Amino acid sequence: MGFHKKFLSSSILSVIDQGMLSALNFAIGALLIRLVNKDDYGLYGQLYAGGLLVGLVVDSWIAGPLTTVASAVHENTRKRLLRRYWYRQIFWTLAMAFLAFAAVEFLPAVTHYSNKSWLLGTVFAAYLIGNGLREYSRTVGFIQSDIPSVLRQDVLYAGLVVSGLAIIYTFFQVELVAVFIVLALSSLLCILLTLKHLMARTTAIDVDDAEDMQVLASHQETIRGHGRWAVLGVIVGWLSNYSYVYLSGAWLGLSAIADLNASRLLLMPIPLAVAAWSRVARPEASRLMAAQNWAGLRKLTLLSIGVIELVVLAYVIVLLLALPWLEDYVIGSKYSGLDPLVMLWGGYFAVNAARWVGTSWLSSGGAFRSMFILGSVTLALVITITSVSIPRWGSAGAILALIAVELFELIVVWKFILPRLQKAS
Repeated sequence: MGFHKKFLSSSILSVIDQGMLSALNFAIGALLIRLVNKDDYGLYGQLYAGGLLVGLVVDSWIAGPLTTVASAVHENTRKRLLRRYWYRQIFWTLAMAFLAFAAVEFLPAVTHYSNKSWLLGTVFAAYLIGNGLREYSRTVGFIQSDIPSVLRQDVLYAGLVVSGLAIIYTFFQVELVAVFIVLALSSLLCILLTLKHLMARTTAIDVDDAEDMQVLASHQETIRGHGRWAVLGVIVGWLSNYSYVYLSGAWLGLSAIADLNASRLLLMPIPLAVAAWSRVARPEASRLMAAQNWAGLRKLTLLSIGVIELVVLAYVIVLLLALPWLEDYVIGSKYSGLDPLVMLWGGYFAVNAARWVGTSWLSSGGAFRSMFILGSVTLALVITITSVSIPRWGSAGAILALIAVELFELIVVWKFILPRLQKAS
């Protein structure tokens, strides 16, 4: 199978997989929007954003740099790396879950919510553990271009979540603790049921070769070097993209967070589809960069941006047409009048998608230090702009600030950093 056919088939499977996960996330969000009060849904938005930070930190320390290196080495070395970093994934996932538990329980500024229990922090930590372990198994599948196994695992996970939510909806009361229990148990059970397959995919031929071990150690040092900058980069990047959740909560309250997250939820299929593309494209981009095949990378870039922007435009148009029906039958009257926020989020994701393509190429090329520096500048900009725009324009001001910062990043990535990376190769 040629490169373009293989990439296209993998992309289609990945989009199907991510579409299923997107539908699942949408269903969970819609369920909470419908059945819990606005403050509880605002709290869910804050916890979801915090969970995303934990996942990004672990991913940038392990999976991101590992993808950059493992995609360009021979199969036996790749399997050795994947097995070793599985154990490191377990350690760092547990460590980050413990820190998240402490933050939720002991730092009021994290949630702006006083009516919470120890059980909420505990099940949130369990959710992070299960999600982190399951994500590493998905990373192995993407690195090995085994997208069908990723799809099978995610179908199992989605089935477990839907079954758990159906039981809660039928026999119990839908609340945050119950939802996080279902998500945690589903992830943990999913990884237990697929663990044998994961171990089989990361079992290398046991060769006692000193030269091979030296090469392996060299790769691990490269991964550590990338990881240090990557962790710093994703932290400042997360603060840039999700500080609006906490700044809006501080200025406008949890109800404003609920409006922002409800309108963003309707567009979540877009970033999830972009993430699906990224998981397939990054290993391919790493191989093209390693071979200095810049013409091939340019074709991949044009194809990616063109398809993604068409998807964004079509989705936003369909969503705006369907919004009256969604307000009547899905999100409820308490979230009416979201049209302006939906259109602003559509503009944000259109810019974000084009910028994300460039950022993914930077990750594939190992430019984590440049990404951290850019993220630091971006964070300063978003805090400055948001401090003016939220008091002046309310919830819409938070999204406008994000759009302005995304435009800045888009220009810097494509105009300055990527051309410099190509010249240095």
